[in-house]
Amino acid sequence: MRLAIVAMLALAVPAAAAPHKKPHKPSKPAKLTKEQKEADRLFKNGVALFDAQKFSEALAEFQRAYDVSPAAIVLYNIAECHREMSHYGEAVAYYQRFLTEGPGKVPAVRLSAAKTELDGILAHTAHVTVNMTPADGQLIVDGTTIDPPIPSPLILAPGEHKLTAHVDGKQDATKTVRVASGDEPVIELVPTVPPPPKPVEPASTVATSGTEAGTTVGPAASSSRFVRVHLAAGYGTNVMAATKTGAPAVGLGIDLGSRVEIGVDGTLVAYSVIPSIRVRLAGDRFSVHLIGAVPIVYESAGMTSETFFAAAGGFGFRLRVTPAIGLHLEGLASFATGGHGTTFPAFIGGDVWF
Repeated sequence: MRLAIVAMLALAVPAAAAPHKKPHKPSKPAKLTKEQKEADRLFKNGVALFDAQKFSEALAEFQRAYDVSPAAIVLYNIAECHREMSHYGEAVAYYQRFLTEGPGKVPAVRLSAAKTELDGILAHTAHVTVNMTPADGQLIVDGTTIDPPIPSPLILAPGEHKLTAHVDGKQDATKTVRVASGDEPVIELVPTVPPPPKPVEPASTVATSGTEAGTTVGPAASSSRFVRVHLAAGYGTNVMAATKTGAPAVGLGIDLGSRVEIGVDGTLVAYSVIPSIRVRLAGDRFSVHLIGAVPIVYESAGMTSETFFAAAGGFGFRLRVTPAIGLHLEGLASFATGGHGTTFPAFIGGDVWF
């Protein structure tokens, strides 16, 4: 089913459209019932408040008077209050009710005046047709829910207005329109089924992809789990001869996944190049690594030089200060043939990931 609603967005009606300024005061019957006496009291209060331009208070009195003892003329006074407060939708509805119920009950001149005032409002309106699906949804205009049955047409002040269709279990359909008198736009409002919530990544998965080289810390890890490059710089020395050895060291690493890193390190004075592989054994922000390396050493002695290879293995410790910056401490045992024996190189430094 589809519900068609016509909303008229009105300018204030010129004074010429309302030649009288006070609500109608009907003649009082010779004998009043108890209900009529109470309605008469409320009606008189409403007239006094209307004359004092307290239209909201007057409206409350007129509405109670009509509830106690319905009289067609009271509908006219209610319409007048709504009109003075720029409640154009309510004013049109009560004018129309008065024109429907009033014939034969109120003077024809009053009916004619009401028709003139109603036409004055309608002459300064824009007609907005709202097609809302489903028809049993709620229509909300500028934050106010229109009580069912939704009147047709709706009358609102001109300018910008927010129209919303609400249906339980669906996502609201909202459109904002700006209209002037004479406009006749058609607005479609169809609430939709909301999309399913996105799955939340388990905490264990986030921890696994945490701070090891090749990942970032936290949820962003999934976007950079596979390949990442980092640079290292520090200082290396032979632990067994720390007072006689030592040189700056630099390195380039490529992280493959969250646990494995291959790279190459070099010392700038001892002229060695160290291809290596590191495997994370445990930890995230502070982690422990198993290191395997094949040092290539270039030694110079006078006019001659010697190159030899060694095999090295050991452990390293890494602290990730931020997802892109870390500190490391590594110790190795290196075994070489040809009389070069065993050494115990150690490195300390920092890492930067890109």
